[in-house]
Amino acid sequence: MIGKFTIDILYCVPWGHHGTAAWMVSEFFQAYGGDAAISLTPSDGGRFEVRFNGKKIWDKAEAGGIYPSLTNVREIKATINQAL
Repeated sequence: MIGKFTIDILYCVPWGHHGTAAWMVSEFFQAYGGDAAISLTPSDGGRFEVRFNGKKIWDKAEAGGIYPSLTNVREIKATINQAL
């Protein structure tokens, strides 16, 4: 079965978060392949969030305004893995 769960990345277009969002898609695709239905949702206002099955699991604003790093992506994957 393809798309057993969803990962949605909401990213701010005016602030240029598209590169980071695309990188994260690659990281999630490498980790989950066809099991994850991965989507990108353009936004504004500096927003950058990751949602798993509709639930917010990472938010740039809640993380003190930092951009996601490889360490953050590993933490996000650990959160997803615990939920699976």
